[in-house]
Amino acid sequence: MIPSAELQQSPFLDDLAESDRAHLAQIGVPTHWMPGEAIFTARSPAKYLYILKSGSILLCFPNGRSFVVREPGQLLGWSSLVSPFHYTATGLCLTESTLFQFPNSELYKLFQMDAGLGQRIMQKIATVMQERRPYRTRTVQA
Repeated sequence: MIPSAELQQSPFLDDLAESDRAHLAQIGVPTHWMPGEAIFTARSPAKYLYILKSGSILLCFPNGRSFVVREPGQLLGWSSLVSPFHYTATGLCLTESTLFQFPNSELYKLFQMDAGLGQRIMQKIATVMQERRPYRTRTVQA
């Protein structure tokens, strides 16, 4: 479990109601990673959504592109909630890092109980997907 107040510091979740953050906090766990560890690998089944608490994660895409996630509150592993449910990148830990980990199975249960929360989270994920699209595709979109 994660303290709900810590989730409020995430730009990804800061505009959610306190009750929504409290529900997410109940299913999330903090995870700690060391430099060089792979958090997830491209094309593997996506089982977890992550929010960066601290540290730096390199996202390496199969097309050779990459970028660093280093701002606290940024999202990783959105593929856990989007078909075909396989990670689109490999997440490598660059520095000692802490991430909040949310199992997709628990997120789906939460979304079944509160469709509005599911819709709000999926809208936010759609924005992240669009921002990162140039890294996932072969050509950079203008």
